[in-house]
Amino acid sequence: MPADVAVRPPTHLLSGSAAAGPAPLAEPPAPLPWSAEELSGRLALLGPGSHRQDVLVRVYRTSLEHFAVLYPAHKSVSRPLGVLNLRNTRVEALAAPQSGFTVRQRAPDAPNALTFVPLEEARALEEWLLAFTWRGSPSLHASPLPAVQEDEEV
Repeated sequence: MPADVAVRPPTHLLSGSAAAGPAPLAEPPAPLPWSAEELSGRLALLGPGSHRQDVLVRVYRTSLEHFAVLYPAHKSVSRPLGVLNLRNTRVEALAAPQSGFTVRQRAPDAPNALTFVPLEEARALEEWLLAFTWRGSPSLHASPLPAVQEDEEV
């Protein structure tokens, strides 16, 4: 993963009440302003032969990178299933009766695609489509430099 992905420190260890442990959260904390995490939530990953696996997805976007980390939905497992590089990908919504989207590489000969279906009704499909969509490379040149007139030397 890129080096500029921020990780929150364990603040309950700094408060002096480490024996009591952290207080349970009623809802997930809001992303910090400097955090690279754009969206996180539960999705179902659809596979061949109607295979379905629930995953926790965290989408990160920085100035140079755009990727999604897939974790198993079981909370006892903390290792990721994989990392999906979202640069140079195409995201397409599924047909009307189904709610979900497909992510595939932009290469014309890339037959592999991943299909996701949202599990949480609170998250709109448009939010996931926007989070997974690569917005292009950062602009390296904003505008041309102005013309400078030279004085003639006598």
